[in-house]
Amino acid sequence: MKNWKKIKTERVFDHKYFKVNKDLVELPDGRKIDWLYWDSADSAMIVPITPSGKLIMIRQFRYLPNQIALEFPSGHGNPNESIEECAKRELAEETGYECIGLIKLGEFFETMGQLNRKIHMFIGKNAVKIPGPVVSSDPNENIEIVQIKLDEAVKMVNEKKIISIGTSLAILLAKENLKKIVTESTLETL
Repeated sequence: MKNWKKIKTERVFDHKYFKVNKDLVELPDGRKIDWLYWDSADSAMIVPITPSGKLIMIRQFRYLPNQIALEFPSGHGNPNESIEECAKRELAEETGYECIGLIKLGEFFETMGQLNRKIHMFIGKNAVKIPGPVVSSDPNENIEIVQIKLDEAVKMVNEKKIISIGTSLAILLAKENLKKIVTESTLETL
């Protein structure tokens, strides 16, 4: 199988939250086509786990599916910010928690045909509440913080009660990587 070849890129829509590019590409058979996609900076998602072994999640209304969703803190990186710094910042901004260390779960594309953004997923070890109020950088966010056992989160994924593909994947990856972050005594509390 041969790759497509990009000939040129044109920005067709530019907003501070949303950009769309149109690439002219040449297919392996020589045909040329336009390919439209959402151009976005990479983002970080963090699976914060408390010292007692509970996941810190956020519940918020999501406009497009018109539902309350249970998700992990996530967001796009700022200029000159590492993806790890982004994960920690999003955790603090959205939940008022901090963690002492990160374990990388991987890098994933959400919808490879429509969006060029990678989500970098991390486990946040020993998440603890920061003193003081939660200060979000997004005035449109209305977030409720939820603590949940990992087994319950896995059950919610399997019952399709968690609707975000990124959050679902992060829960299943966290379950597989759990031994890296908790002791055998904590494992029983999950």
